[in-house]
Amino acid sequence: MICIKKLSINSAELDIVRAIYESSFPIDERRDFESIVALMSDNVCFQLEAIYSGNEVVGMLSSWQLDEWRYVEHFAIDATKRGGGIGREVLREYIERNDTPVVLEVEPPADVYSRRRIDFYVSMGFVLHKDYRYMQPSYGEGREAVELLLMTCGAASGCNLDALSRLLHARVYGVK
Repeated sequence: MICIKKLSINSAELDIVRAIYESSFPIDERRDFESIVALMSDNVCFQLEAIYSGNEVVGMLSSWQLDEWRYVEHFAIDATKRGGGIGREVLREYIERNDTPVVLEVEPPADVYSRRRIDFYVSMGFVLHKDYRYMQPSYGEGREAVELLLMTCGAASGCNLDALSRLLHARVYGVK
């Protein structure tokens, strides 16, 4: 059985979640984990969740509640557990939590892995905004900004991607 548990800064699972997080995302596409822990205690809009299969932590999800949007910042299943439907079940549950539209960032479809990732999100009801130019700001010193693509789920057709981009940059990345 799959379940999702919101973590606190004192959660025993933080080391396991950190390992999954750091092994799943390139350094330019992630925060220092200490920054995540700080967000957990300082920002009510941010939450970090552990994904369980039975009693085993098999993934992580970090997200933001941003007024009229929910933003999935990072979502990963442990590499040894992928392909068994866990990610699909978790994402379906996340989408169904409420009626607020969801946005996330993905790498452009440059290789088989990025194309598979996009296809997975499309199969879950996300729309790829392939013609919208989007830059993920740098996560800090020594890290580069990254050109990514936005995907949305549950949004009205023709949603304002410029406004959404500004919202993400200001509230998530602290950039004007």
